[in-house]
Amino acid sequence: MEMGMIKLRKTLLQIKHYPSPQELYEELMKSSGWLYKTNQTFYLTRDRALVALLYLGDFRIEEVLPLTTENLEDMKSYYWVKDVLVGKKKHVEYREAKLPLIGERKVFTRLVQDYLALLKDGERLFPWSLKVKTFQLPAKFDYRKKDGTLMHRYSVKMVGTARAWQIVNALLPEYTQHWLRAFGYNYDYDAMDHDIMAVSDKTRADPRSLQPYLRRRYEKYPVR
Repeated sequence: MEMGMIKLRKTLLQIKHYPSPQELYEELMKSSGWLYKTNQTFYLTRDRALVALLYLGDFRIEEVLPLTTENLEDMKSYYWVKDVLVGKKKHVEYREAKLPLIGERKVFTRLVQDYLALLKDGERLFPWSLKVKTFQLPAKFDYRKKDGTLMHRYSVKMVGTARAWQIVNALLPEYTQHWLRAFGYNYDYDAMDHDIMAVSDKTRADPRSLQPYLRRRYEKYPVR
C-alpha cells in the first residue's frame, strides 16, 4: 500500500488469511520473481529455495543467509538444517529445523533440494550476504567500564538482508518475510495440537513473541 510517495510497511495485524501449504506453493510457483538479466533459471531456483527455508524452518532472514550446504543433511525421512545461529538473542544460541520429505509440505523441501543440487559441497547458499557492515549505535547506548572508560556499542548488519527482503517481495508481493514466518508458526501450531509452548521449544522463540504471529492464543481451549 502506498500513500503519496511513502510505502507503508505491512504488519502482522494485516494478515487476513493464513494460506494452506498448497495455496502458498501454487502462488510461489506461478510467480516469475525478480527479472534477472542472466541465469534466470538458476536464480529463480535459488530464490524459491530461500522462501521455502523461511517458511518451513520458521526462520528469520538473518538466520538463513549464513547457511552453507554443510548446514543441511539428508536424513532420508527429512532434511536436517543444523547449527543455525538464532537471531535477536543477547547470547549465542543455536537451533535446528527439519524439512519434511513426506506430507503436504514436502513440495517446499523439494525446492530446497533442487537448489542444493546446483551447488558445490561447502558452498554458501546465498553468497551475496558474505559482507557485513558495522554501525555505531547512538550515544544513549554507550556505557562505562569499571575503570570509567567510555565504551560505544556497535551493531553488525549483513549487507544481504535487504536483498533477501527484495527477493521475497518479488516472488510473493502480497506477503513479507514476517508473514512467511507467521504462516510457518501457524502450521506448526495446528500440527502440535495448538500447544504454543511446543512451537516455542521447536523454534527457540519466546511464547509471548509468538502470539502476534498466531493470533489464535486461546484456541487450545474449547468455547463454553
